[in-house]
Amino acid sequence: MFYKNKTASAAGAAALCLSGMLFTRPCITKQTEPSLKEGIKMNQPTDLKSSGSFSAKDKFGTPVTLDWFKTTVISADFSTAMASTWSFARDAYTPVEMQFLKAFPEVVGKDTYFKPFEPLFEKGIERVDWKAAEETMESILKGHFVFDIAQLPLITKEHLIKMYSNDACFFVSVKDQATSTMLGFITFLMRGNYTAGDIKVMCFAVENSHQKRGLGKLLMSSIFKIIPDIKRIFLCTRVTNDTALKAYSAWGFTKDENPVMDHPFNLEHWPFMEYKTEQVDVLQKLAATIGK
Repeated sequence: MFYKNKTASAAGAAALCLSGMLFTRPCITKQTEPSLKEGIKMNQPTDLKSSGSFSAKDKFGTPVTLDWFKTTVISADFSTAMASTWSFARDAYTPVEMQFLKAFPEVVGKDTYFKPFEPLFEKGIERVDWKAAEETMESILKGHFVFDIAQLPLITKEHLIKMYSNDACFFVSVKDQATSTMLGFITFLMRGNYTAGDIKVMCFAVENSHQKRGLGKLLMSSIFKIIPDIKRIFLCTRVTNDTALKAYSAWGFTKDENPVMDHPFNLEHWPFMEYKTEQVDVLQKLAATIGK
């Protein structure tokens, strides 16, 4: 479910590699360079719309709305959409990352993502101010959600444009039908260098007070409503994120033995999972109820 994209340590560029609280982290696998101008065309349905809206119901029958749009991860509309999720994404992601940090404190001093924690750990784990550590974690995570690509250093921006400008990114939100309040969201990516029919989930979270309504499963299934021809969904999350791992397993995800990674990941800390339509149809069945 999370976090920093190793190609961009500046504000929010890491949102390109996030994943969420039940949730994942867009970890990518077999390291390959996307074939830019032609790649996404080969992997994207030609009749795919750019946006849409569906009526749906949570598992208790309460009406909700699924709104979605297609964009790129370096677009202004993607930045705006991600910023709109921060108020509840913070509460979803922070506990998961803190749980991991407490379970694997040795990452401080070894993993650049945890470099801001080094001053807090310099006197030993026993003397860590965990309240200050949580504030530091929130600050790091905020950079993944509230960011402006235009403000990044030119070299970073050019690198991101080269990597992602020809990919298709989708942002899906689930909202209360009566109030239009956002209750959760998911983002997923289609890249030219992926096998045709593959989708990577990047960010995924549901507002804490609206957990247990089946909204996470509904969001995941929306992928099939938007792109029915999908063959495989892949994602990863923290090894300590038991809530996410159990949910994914219940939805039909299994361990991904040969993950596709755009950047190196410590597989002991980031288990990858995949959902193959040739093996399971749990999400497709739920997707079939959307819009009914």
